[in-house]
Amino acid sequence: MNHSFFQPEKQYGEGLPTFEQEWEAIAFYYDYRQSQLEELSELCQFHNISLTYTRESLEELEHLYFQSIQELLLVDWKLPIEEFEKMISIYIIDCAIKHHHDAEWVVAPYPYTDGAYTMGYRRGNKTWHTANCCENLYLRKKEHQPLLALFDSLIR
Repeated sequence: MNHSFFQPEKQYGEGLPTFEQEWEAIAFYYDYRQSQLEELSELCQFHNISLTYTRESLEELEHLYFQSIQELLLVDWKLPIEEFEKMISIYIIDCAIKHHHDAEWVVAPYPYTDGAYTMGYRRGNKTWHTANCCENLYLRKKEHQPLLALFDSLIR
């Protein structure tokens, strides 16, 4: 009889980067965030959007997100939607951090995989670890402004 069960926590951990030391994970995730923001900034500049960490910039970015799906721009950009959503995720969390003095990026060991670390957002006594808080944003109704709703939930 096979006693192996589906273990999503272990499966998730297998996809995380591993490090010998915590400082390596901190440096890795810092570089990752910077590269994601640089790529997003370049893309937005091409569409005359300034990433000013304001609500208005989020509105423009949300418009670009839905436009990119409707007009198949992601194909032209050779950019998978998941990667675009990850870039937006980094930016929206950075926006929330800029609006709250008690908010910050955190890196923590993942308890189910040796040497693995996750990145998250901490505000007060709450921490949220995610690689993509905008995953499948396109499934939400555009009229409800899902990106702005997510931002509002992060700054409440």
